Amino acid sequence: MIKPNKKLGQNFILSSDVTDKIAALAGDLSEFNVIEVGPGFGSLTRSILECNPKYLLSIEKDESLISKHSSLIENYDGKYQILNADALHVKEQELIDKPVKVIANLPYNVSVVLLLKWLEDINFFTSLTLMFQKEVADRIVAVPNSKSYGRLSILTQLFCDVKKEFDLKPEAFFPKPKVDSSIVTITPLPAPRFSVDICTLKKVMNTVFSKRRKMLSSSLKEISHNTDALLNAAEIEGNKRPEDLSIEQFCKLANALHIQ
Repeated sequence: MIKPNKKLGQNFILSSDVTDKIAALAGDLSEFNVIEVGPGFGSLTRSILECNPKYLLSIEKDESLISKHSSLIENYDGKYQILNADALHVKEQELIDKPVKVIANLPYNVSVVLLLKWLEDINFFTSLTLMFQKEVADRIVAVPNSKSYGRLSILTQLFCDVKKEFDLKPEAFFPKPKVDSSIVTITPLPAPRFSVDICTLKKVMNTVFSKRRKMLSSSLKEISHNTDALLNAAEIEGNKRPEDLSIEQFCKLANALHIQ
């Protein structure tokens, strides 16, 4: 019997009712190619295939699990393949054609890094239906003036509509994780909500959120020679803290810094 690999963040969903519900959230798949990351023993894979996608490509890092999918490959001849690779290092654009949807119970130890990678070319995807630790899901969908609001909230919501669909208790998985999990649907926008230089935005966010309890007039001194002028240009009060700012205000701040 193959044991889940803790180093790879493997937690397999036990119930087909749950995997069917996840696959259904992605909507009609008949005209879409689908990518799944971390298929494990194939429970979510089966649910996706039963939704009749145009084509499904699963990416699995654990070589010992590849053989578990041989019957699915045979039964869905030409419509399903599994690739033994690390999803962090593959270029999806070289593996599959648009339109593409992603449906995955993500390995928790790389879930944020994977999302950030996909955000770099988010318009390659039509939608992403993803399982995260609940704490990460809360950060993705968080709004200003909440404790979960931060860099991940801003970056994801700058490019996408996001919605937390439902939570799952540890009992839904094998082995049981120590935390609750959540499914999030992510729908890329045709264009970012606001025009901004992304490198400068990341610089601003990294600076102020690393000093989360400090007022902006203090934390921004690290990257600006004239914080008063910067804040005035962005029309933001210096006594604000980072969680007080909307995505639009962060973009204004980044744009003001970019030309300072």
